[in-house]
Amino acid sequence: MLLQFAVGGAVLPFLTLFLRDKGLTLSEMSEILSGASALLLVFPFFWGMMADRFIPLNRLFTILNVLLVVCLWLFSRQQTWLGLAITYMAFYACYNPSLVLLNPLSFYHIKNPRSDFGNLRAWGSAGWIVPSIIIYALLAANPQLDLTVTIHVAIGTALLMLGASFLLPHTPIGITHTLETDDPRMTYLQAIRKLAGNPVYLILLVVYFLIASSFSIQAIYSPALLEELGMERKWIGPAQCVGVVLEILLFRWQRGILHRISYAHTILIGCLCMVARHLIFAFSDNLTLLVASHLLTGLVIVFHHIGVSLVVNAIAPREVRSTAQTLLILFGSGLGPMTANWCVGLIAEATGQNLRMIFLFAALMAAAGTAVIFLGARRLNLAAHAEDLPAQIPDAR
Repeated sequence: MLLQFAVGGAVLPFLTLFLRDKGLTLSEMSEILSGASALLLVFPFFWGMMADRFIPLNRLFTILNVLLVVCLWLFSRQQTWLGLAITYMAFYACYNPSLVLLNPLSFYHIKNPRSDFGNLRAWGSAGWIVPSIIIYALLAANPQLDLTVTIHVAIGTALLMLGASFLLPHTPIGITHTLETDDPRMTYLQAIRKLAGNPVYLILLVVYFLIASSFSIQAIYSPALLEELGMERKWIGPAQCVGVVLEILLFRWQRGILHRISYAHTILIGCLCMVARHLIFAFSDNLTLLVASHLLTGLVIVFHHIGVSLVVNAIAPREVRSTAQTLLILFGSGLGPMTANWCVGLIAEATGQNLRMIFLFAALMAAAGTAVIFLGARRLNLAAHAEDLPAQIPDAR
């Protein structure tokens, strides 16, 4: 958890600043990000199928991190828009699925995911912070430092994760995950059809499409607005870590939190926090308030992202649990952000590269996701009960 998240923590919080230093406009950045998201229409399914059908999940992490090292090294050496686009897209197609695949890996090896996953996931949040501390120290020593250093930090972290992948516990290929509640004769395609016909899973895909897309906008474009409003670069990383620190604390308390409210309400809280976070960035000039609003980002991760992942783990047939998790990326980090970044490019061109309008658009996406989960709350909770999730889930009516 710690090392895999640290790879992204070195790259993504500084991506817009790195690309801006390369001379790219917001519109050009949006084209790269939209293209990277488009690849996630294919690669999540591909990596999920590998884990469920061909390669033990622990060994898949070895392959993914070899690819990450190569892609990051190539990305760090590019100077043209085309070179940056191709290498970043390749990195993103391998990195984003690796984070979601940590979930089925963890769920398989812990007895009670709902109660125990939070403590484990907190290490991922801690990993996201570590590179920002390193990069802060480097920028404090040399404010004019080339931000290519962020890519070098990510490469070093990916190499460490590559070594750690050989220590991961053996995780059988997904088709062998047949316990007493499953039909051992169910084929992979039959399990996929069963999953696709589950209306609760379809509701979760729509919500994840909207909220994760909105979340990706805040993650990518927030540093640019903070810098425009006068924040020194050395503080960009630590400012974004405020929400991650809250994540760590909430993950420690997650067991108590989730047993007091329904799954639907858990996810709904995360959706509302996403709306509020974007409205603050759309209308406020107060740097203190903008930094503090990252606390809402931490709430989105704990309540929405993890809430959805836990429900998917419960309702998906065991034969396709890795695929079910990675299909979330297809919608939430693929189709959604691809559409969102395409819209961001249009908005930036129409408004003279106005970041405020981009955040207002993201708030509207989050509001739509909030409405969908609100309307589907009762059905979601009934499905949770049907799959024998822990019983302390009050009705969401």
